[in-house]
Amino acid sequence: MASCGKVLAAGFNLHSQLKPWGAGNLHHFTQIQTLHHVEFGKDRVIAYALWSATIINTGRLLVHRGISGTNPDQIHFDELIDTEGKPKRGVFFGDVSGVRGFLDDEAGDLYILQGGGNNDARFIKHAFPADAFLSREGKKIVGIAIAGNMNVCIALCSKKPGVFVFSNLDSLLQNSDPVESYTSHDVVKGLIASSTTFTTLGYQQARVETFGDPRYPALLGRIPSTQFPASHPTVISALEGIKIAKIAAGRWLIAALSHQKDLYVWGHRLQQPVADDYSCFKGLLDTNAPNGTPEDVHLIDIAGSQDVEDVAVGDEHLVVLTTTGELWGYGSNECGQLGLGRDVKTTQGEWVKVYSPDPIEKIQVIAAGPLNTFVVVGCHDQGEQTCSDTLGGNSSNFVE
Repeated sequence: MASCGKVLAAGFNLHSQLKPWGAGNLHHFTQIQTLHHVEFGKDRVIAYALWSATIINTGRLLVHRGISGTNPDQIHFDELIDTEGKPKRGVFFGDVSGVRGFLDDEAGDLYILQGGGNNDARFIKHAFPADAFLSREGKKIVGIAIAGNMNVCIALCSKKPGVFVFSNLDSLLQNSDPVESYTSHDVVKGLIASSTTFTTLGYQQARVETFGDPRYPALLGRIPSTQFPASHPTVISALEGIKIAKIAAGRWLIAALSHQKDLYVWGHRLQQPVADDYSCFKGLLDTNAPNGTPEDVHLIDIAGSQDVEDVAVGDEHLVVLTTTGELWGYGSNECGQLGLGRDVKTTQGEWVKVYSPDPIEKIQVIAAGPLNTFVVVGCHDQGEQTCSDTLGGNSSNFVE
């Protein structure tokens, strides 16, 4: 059933990716979009959010704000509209330059954003030649993510599912063979990227595997070994036996939310302090180990051990939606991404309540871009609270 609602946002707005017409950074949660035809739990309202661009799915339209990789005057989404006139279900992906493309969930097709400058930009379905790697494999793409180091990973679905890493997006599109390829233990339900690593969530066993650059082992959540090197998808032993419902990642922090509504995080403690000598994630990742060395996965206590309904991770902050319907934040507020006003630069290693909906409203979805936070609000009678929104692509993304 279609419902009404609104999108609130806070944070970085230099490229007008939240609110147009030179509004500047939003230091408090501000309404940026009205929703009239959304199916909460099915439509990915915050279809994509990255450094310079945001795409919002209103249920009937795809709305682009900010800039894209082609810096277009206007983006046309005609190819991404289904036969019923609604946006196709899928995942947008991009890099530091902006939106690069779209993966159709149903067909597994890639649509690449082309044009721009003095011309309008459009999503064009990419055709792989018969001798290309994907054509030879004959498999459906079920996931794609771009890491901060520009490496691209795709997940393919078949009797023997696998993940494949390419040096960059052009290598994938220009039919190069992958630089790494592995058979997965399970069908990949979710694929996300941090600055230098990839994380997958299995469909049947709900297990988490990580792989990527060995120079930042803390982003793997495990200690690489000769048998299980950093580049090889390997289960995080600290999460063994825990059924994970959702994974989310920013550049330097990865989070996993269990079916029991517990939150686990791992990552690299930034050397550059945000303010007053506090690292963005100080307190979440503190151990006696030197910075950048493998650390245990951390079980997070939020405001007296509240259960967590949803989680979203940015580059320097993270937010959680508790089962009581409140939004709590942690980390940097340098650009207003936690909605705490201009004077608060960081939460100083504490969890802070950053938003509570009006009594007649209910938070349906939360999401995060690198330096922003999004809250999708609907009325209490507009469906069950859900964390089914998905961000694909690079630095800030999540899947369940």
